[in-house]
Amino acid sequence: MRMSLHASSASLIIASLAALMSATCLSFPAPGGDPAYPFPDGETWAPVASTEVQRLISQGGASLVGKKTIVVNGVTYPNDCTGLVRAAYAFAAIDLAYRFDRYSGNGVRRLHETLKDEGLLYAVRYPAPADLVFWDNTYDANGNGQADDELTHVGVVLSAEADGSIRYLHYHVRLGPVIEGMNLTRPDDESDGPGGRVNAFIRMRGSPGAAGGNAAQLFRVFGRGYELKP
Repeated sequence: MRMSLHASSASLIIASLAALMSATCLSFPAPGGDPAYPFPDGETWAPVASTEVQRLISQGGASLVGKKTIVVNGVTYPNDCTGLVRAAYAFAAIDLAYRFDRYSGNGVRRLHETLKDEGLLYAVRYPAPADLVFWDNTYDANGNGQADDELTHVGVVLSAEADGSIRYLHYHVRLGPVIEGMNLTRPDDESDGPGGRVNAFIRMRGSPGAAGGNAAQLFRVFGRGYELKP
């Protein structure tokens, strides 16, 4: 009888832990110590009063969709994710690369470190327009066949709605500048919604490892780049 009770208790504990893990799959600290998880308790959506700077970034960024060459105010930016967000911010006369020479690594990491040093990284389910959004593991950057690649992609938030729907601008490896969706309240939902897929696939096809594949699953952290003081 004692053995049976112990076995029953153990089974109950395991089942409870499994349920907790399932319910909080996005509750662990992000790699590198970013303040990404857990999300704030009781967080709810509220209309955001964007500043003029945020409006210039989000509206200007949206105007770059489909562009073969990314040019803002006479400056041509690289055709990649970092180049695109730099161009979007250029509409508000903000140079995101003003401290890149202080850091090593790719452009995404240098941008992330710039914001980290200024205390501008944060994580919520409902970001603000013009927030930068960072992802990990969008491709096998180090070529080792594992999903262990931090800070591989960046985009710009354009909007966030009450149902958790986020629209963001990013550089698609095949299509160039595009607007796609992410929903951090429903990270495993890959169904199609009115504006496209609820959580767009963002991990490059053929990438090894099991890191998940959509924008919510690979989300790392947001950053208030518009509060930088170059």
